[in-house]
Amino acid sequence: MTKEDLSQLSHPLRDLEKEFQLLVEPHRPALWRYCRMMTGSPWEAEDLVQETLMKTYATLPKLWQPTIPKAFLFRIATNTWLNQCRKAKRLVDEPWEEEDSIDRDTDPFEARENIEFLVRHLSPRQTVVFLLTEVFDFKAREVAEMAGTTEGTVKALLHRARKKLEEKTGETFFQNEDTPAFSKGETAVVEAYVEAFNRRDPDAIAKLMDDRVVCDIVHIAEEYGKDVVRQNSLEDWSRDPMPMQTDVKVLWNKPVFAVMGEKKGQKVLYDLIELEIEDGKIVKKKDYYFCQDLLTAAAEALDVPAHLNGYSF
Repeated sequence: MTKEDLSQLSHPLRDLEKEFQLLVEPHRPALWRYCRMMTGSPWEAEDLVQETLMKTYATLPKLWQPTIPKAFLFRIATNTWLNQCRKAKRLVDEPWEEEDSIDRDTDPFEARENIEFLVRHLSPRQTVVFLLTEVFDFKAREVAEMAGTTEGTVKALLHRARKKLEEKTGETFFQNEDTPAFSKGETAVVEAYVEAFNRRDPDAIAKLMDDRVVCDIVHIAEEYGKDVVRQNSLEDWSRDPMPMQTDVKVLWNKPVFAVMGEKKGQKVLYDLIELEIEDGKIVKKKDYYFCQDLLTAAAEALDVPAHLNGYSF
């Protein structure tokens, strides 16, 4: 090991990260729900949760005051998503500027069960304010602190959000569009991957990978290079005692490999795997094994139970 080797810093940080994960774990389900409602997509929600956790962890050395985990996580998620919207030029009519305060004089919005449908009609900032106040029960002062604005603006945005939502009814939030699973050039690799997976052959899977493949075990680790992937995650998978088979499913308009396990004679969703294929080789593998909230939602969509593996080892 040389002084230029960054891996020497990773070992002491792993224990700290484990403490961090345990500290934020009680808030993960609520954070995922919030991200899903903002983005309207389970896949984008998982990406946003991952980015939120990474940014929160990276911010720890800069915190010099007591910080409440849930509020801080929601603040990071809110600002990250609004920045994404700004880059995509989705913020068109809702500047954070002071407006007259409008207090609530009616009951909370009745259709909480239909929030995912309702928020599609709001601007990003209205969405943030509505979700944080109506769904996650933050006070206007707390929302203003998270969003970097004033209570008056929060109340005004909330008033406009309620008014707009009351005008919208009878529409489904998620559109089930026909999405092609894989292109013609990718089909051979996909079929070979499914066959190798179902006979539990890590060497055959490794042969399908580019030498510089990236394996992202979401929230847990990243592996770089075919040899590293073969020696680590593929080896662990080959020794997993869970009986498992996989097939391609289109979930929320994205083709993924749904890995079905077996528990007490019943099929359960065990994992989700996403592949990127270029020039006949797998260049990226994204494994959602530790994405407990995403697996729960996917199992519901597939009408099977989920086998939850927890958020970490």
